[in-house]
Amino acid sequence: MICDNCGKRGAKVRKVTQSFGRGRAAFLIEDVPVVTCTRCGESYVTAQTLREIERIRAHRRRLTERRLVPVARFGGAA
Repeated sequence: MICDNCGKRGAKVRKVTQSFGRGRAAFLIEDVPVVTCTRCGESYVTAQTLREIERIRAHRRRLTERRLVPVARFGGAA
């Protein structure tokens, strides 16, 4: 795949989980495709992916399911 940032071959799509919101309004979107370039190191989402993220965010109450997720707070040095 060709990287939209540097124009070289080597970009790959990987699936990640992204969090949105804070506190009680927080939710996760799983399997978000992110393009990562092995040449320039840039990671980005396509316009199509961004539109789908915005659609999910706008309709999150209807599109999400409730799950219990363990949460840890980072306590190390900055």
